Amino acid sequence: MTRKTRTQKKVPVSIHDFKKFEMPKSISLSPDGKLAAYTRSWIDEKQNKTFANLHILDLTTGETRQWTKGEHTDRSPKWSRDGRRLAFFRHEKGEDRIYCLSRDGGAADLVWKGRGSLAGMEWALDDAMLVVKFRKADPDKDAEKAIAEGKDPESKTPVARRITRLYYRLDGAGYLPEDRYHLYTLDLKSKTWKQISQGHADDGSFAISADGTVLAYMGNTHRDPDRNPYDNDLHFVNLKSGRRNVYEGPQGEKGSLSFSPDGKWLVYLGHHNKQDAWGVEPVHPWRIDLRSGKMKNLTPDYDRQPMDLSLGDIGFDFEEPKVCWSKDSKSLYYPVSDRGDTVVVKLAVNGGTPEKFWSAKGQAPMFDLRNNTMALVHADFHSLGDIHVCADISKRGATFRKILTHNQDYLKSIETSKVMDVWVPSTDKTRVHTFVFTPPNFSPRKKYPAIIYVHGGPRTQYARAFFHEMHFLAANGYVVACPNPRGSQGYGKAFAEAIVAAWGTKDWEDIEAVADWLDAQKFVQKKHVAICGGSYGGYMTNWALGQTRRFRCGVTDRSVVELKTFAGSSDIGYLDNLEFGGYYWQNPEGYEKMSPLTYAHNIKDPLLIVHSEMDQRCNIEQAEQLFVAIKVRGRTVEMLRFPEESHGLSRGGRPDRRVVRMQAYLDWFNKYLR
Repeated sequence: MTRKTRTQKKVPVSIHDFKKFEMPKSISLSPDGKLAAYTRSWIDEKQNKTFANLHILDLTTGETRQWTKGEHTDRSPKWSRDGRRLAFFRHEKGEDRIYCLSRDGGAADLVWKGRGSLAGMEWALDDAMLVVKFRKADPDKDAEKAIAEGKDPESKTPVARRITRLYYRLDGAGYLPEDRYHLYTLDLKSKTWKQISQGHADDGSFAISADGTVLAYMGNTHRDPDRNPYDNDLHFVNLKSGRRNVYEGPQGEKGSLSFSPDGKWLVYLGHHNKQDAWGVEPVHPWRIDLRSGKMKNLTPDYDRQPMDLSLGDIGFDFEEPKVCWSKDSKSLYYPVSDRGDTVVVKLAVNGGTPEKFWSAKGQAPMFDLRNNTMALVHADFHSLGDIHVCADISKRGATFRKILTHNQDYLKSIETSKVMDVWVPSTDKTRVHTFVFTPPNFSPRKKYPAIIYVHGGPRTQYARAFFHEMHFLAANGYVVACPNPRGSQGYGKAFAEAIVAAWGTKDWEDIEAVADWLDAQKFVQKKHVAICGGSYGGYMTNWALGQTRRFRCGVTDRSVVELKTFAGSSDIGYLDNLEFGGYYWQNPEGYEKMSPLTYAHNIKDPLLIVHSEMDQRCNIEQAEQLFVAIKVRGRTVEMLRFPEESHGLSRGGRPDRRVVRMQAYLDWFNKYLR
């Protein structure tokens, strides 16, 4: 007689669940394609901090080993060209450091350290050298003394800051030092550290030729790079002889440099429109013939962005997309955002239309390719960063197999939302792609309050990706609609460009169409629909409540409120002219017309304003203006402020503050939407 085993009862997603997630990042394959190095992040609840350690995955057996331990944040692993060593970054005791590990194991060797920020690394010259991107910190005698004594320097506020340039701060980083990111060489035998690039701007993408002797990098050497951010030239440096030359091609956005294995080609991702609004112009792979200097757009008719623009809150950051080559240099591979997915495409070296190589629904935020073996990370509505491997991309009908699942026990224990994938008809025959998260045990015969959650950007996309906050709100009985209105990416240039100098027009029509769709659903409780969103999504929340009374309440987070002051108070505000039809003194009527503050007198429904006090992207003054405009009229409004946090609180802020933020959303909806 056999005893029946009980099936574990699944529980709804809770507010604290994100603290359990262990997320893969920075995947790097060994040259033979047999091992994958990656970092795995985790949260220490007691310390309220996030750490990351280095792990090695055997791509044949699926076995993993943890190579570093402790309360560190390891990042950016990079295999040597012979595959015998692995270099990585770590911030420790007030310094950024470079460590090296042997493939055979043992303790990590510290090979370099310095006050400042490391941001990229490549091996060169038969693994005798590292080329590193680094930005020096400003001199600080107290910090340098503390480091010399083996202590962590105390953060302190300077007596004064003298500002002389437009680009002087960055959200998440704060006020920038005088120095900018430049390239250095580190001789691993002599430990000689030498700066090899100059200028007043951050150096961009860089790559090393297949033989390890030539460095290529994007550099802006304009005398005023802040006002001329697209004046990028391609620089070449022979690392043996020191010889330099500059390829002065068309100006524009350029990145993701990659040499072909046979040494014939260099590819970069970019466009040549110096007047591009925020992320509208399609980016293409451009191929440069290294012998003739001729360049070619490989995908002139392809209308999707070659990067991961999918949104989520589980730790995948927007990073420079990677371009990888097949072993025979005949094909290249890179990510593309397309209609709610991030896929990996394959493109012939002579160009054409890319074909989807990894086409699974969901988000592929990172991948690597070495020796014709590809490994990638994939997540969807119900998975959290699995690693998949294709053993040989050159084989006809090449397939992937899932080799590692992260957070498996957690996923088995919870009841995630079932998500509807709908296309809502809007004006001008536009259809608005919308993902609708439903409560556990959803029944179309029941009635549920609903929330329209507008994304930020605006040139991003909601995707078939795991979004803890959406699952959490749905678990508490709400239908959550996540639309990609006009202005979003993933649907072509015309769709993204539709709101340039016209925020609050076609995008608002699309949000209204989604509200109409919800009103028409029998499972939505009549007149119980709210709206919320962050950044641009907060802008649209402010806009909506100033235009209509159809929403029962709203939550606006890290939002844009008044475009004229945004231009001066945002870290990127000096580029507003590209998005809003000129500077505010050139288009005062347009700025006023597009600003939600202009219509704040119409806001009569309860509004919660959430904002971080160290937000450099959408400054706290935006929230303060809106709060006062509503409060002086005696209407229902509250402001929730988070000290020390930046624009990215909801994705990477201190864990306890992320909990307080989500609970505030839920409490507001429970009070005013039920």
